[in-house]
Amino acid sequence: MKFKIPYMRALLFGSFAALFILAACADKPRTAAGLMDTPDHHVLRGNDFLDEGRFQDAERSFNLALSLDPKYGPAQAGMGIVTANRSSQLGLGKDKKEALAEDAEDLIDDALGNAKNDEQKRVAHVAGIRMRRLSKYPKDWIEEAEDHYEDAVELDPRRLDALPHFYMARAYRDGFNLRKAQQMYQTVLGMNRGKTQEADDELSQVQKVIRAQPGTRHGKIIAFEPSITRADISALFIEELRLKRLYSRNSKNRFDTGFKAAGKQKRFQADRLQRVADATDIKDHPLRADIEEVLKLRVLGLEPDPAHLFHPNAKVKRAEFAMMVEDILVKVTGETKLKTRFIGQNSPFADVRSDLPYFNAVQTVVSRNLMEPKNKIRGEFGPMDPVTGADSLLVIRQIKSELQSYLR
Repeated sequence: MKFKIPYMRALLFGSFAALFILAACADKPRTAAGLMDTPDHHVLRGNDFLDEGRFQDAERSFNLALSLDPKYGPAQAGMGIVTANRSSQLGLGKDKKEALAEDAEDLIDDALGNAKNDEQKRVAHVAGIRMRRLSKYPKDWIEEAEDHYEDAVELDPRRLDALPHFYMARAYRDGFNLRKAQQMYQTVLGMNRGKTQEADDELSQVQKVIRAQPGTRHGKIIAFEPSITRADISALFIEELRLKRLYSRNSKNRFDTGFKAAGKQKRFQADRLQRVADATDIKDHPLRADIEEVLKLRVLGLEPDPAHLFHPNAKVKRAEFAMMVEDILVKVTGETKLKTRFIGQNSPFADVRSDLPYFNAVQTVVSRNLMEPKNKIRGEFGPMDPVTGADSLLVIRQIKSELQSYLR
């Protein structure tokens, strides 16, 4: 047990939640306000909020529990998860991240020390798995999570609880140990004792990433993101797809517009196009180099707007992604008829009218098995849904396979 003032708790002075923590630290529990005002009830609600990603509401619930019982282990375990999540937020300095991660670890230690029975110990160990995954601290955080996992499983000899396996699967996934993640998700599905839908959905994403085999750091970072940005897709096109190399193999078809200009006029046209392609909102963006390369290659759907803004953090929709993919196929293969092949046909999708500008692109990517419909039974493509990291990586992998002959 470490005797120090946790950094996270110090940050909460002056807030509503801090009042409860101070009361708890002073060992002066408040009086319950009603029959449902119990530590167990507040922890139950806090865990519900955690499942919904509502960390601030979860924090308030756990603090309410601690204000009634300052040494209630399950509430301390919940606060460990909340604090670990706080340590994972973007924009924090290294020292602050590590201080919060250590606070989270202390809270899990407190939860284990104050556990009144094996059930509460198991709850604390499961929270320990989640804490390590969120904070990703220290460097061997996967091994630390495995220790909590083994202890939690040992406390469940009848294998009635799927939670240790589910959260360990997520830890392996985030640590990019995808084979172990796959095995752990399959364990959850085989047990059929909760988290089956989540496990099934996340297993599907893991399998897509395994098939996609991302080879770059950025590809691995965004692999399990529920949505990706215009900057992200630019980096994937340049780094994973190696789009510049693809385009260089067929530059004649890509730039041949049928208009032949001579000398100075041609040079003036190139200069004008380059000025229009400039984006004024990417100067300080970490992926600026990739964005600038995409702008030079003029990928349809990744142009700046009339105000010379690229909007690097805007989310990419499935319909937009389909248009980008179709444009790349046309420019690499030189098959210009691809862009009109399905015009005039009826749409097989209830949510994609045949008169929409992205109809042909949707048909192109689906017919070539580059993208899957959102729901085959209902006949929906999901054009306005965000593109996930896993889907984008798998599509790029399939494009590389389809265009393999153009890489020789």
